[in-house]
Amino acid sequence: MAYASAQDMIDRFSAQQLREVTDPDAAEIRTEALERALEDAAAEIDGYLEGRYRLPLAAPPPSLKLLACDIAIYRLLTLRQIDVMEDQRKRYEDVLRFLRSLAKGEINLGLAQSGETVEPAGGPTLVAGPERVFSRQRMRGF
Repeated sequence: MAYASAQDMIDRFSAQQLREVTDPDAAEIRTEALERALEDAAAEIDGYLEGRYRLPLAAPPPSLKLLACDIAIYRLLTLRQIDVMEDQRKRYEDVLRFLRSLAKGEINLGLAQSGETVEPAGGPTLVAGPERVFSRQRMRGF
């Protein structure tokens, strides 16, 4: 599930930039390329979230839309021979730093406040086994 739509990308970035990164002729914005990049961005984000949140998120917070757009545009730009990538690389690295902090639990998405139950992936660790063979009582006299 993508956290942002092609329209979100169109609203956030210039039409010229999106034409350049989605169409080799820069004639039109190819929304299928935007959607594919956004799906890839969502998969990358989910990799960071899966240890702390039950996926897919029922109501993703708006901050994930921004992160997904930044990842998607970065991925699209890396496919092109564009010299103006330093700013976008910085934005991408900022997104990764945010996601790492999220994965470590240093920051939260605020989902618990919106009523969604936040449970860690997995469950409690249960250990079961036979009764101890050697104990102080059983070894008395040896």
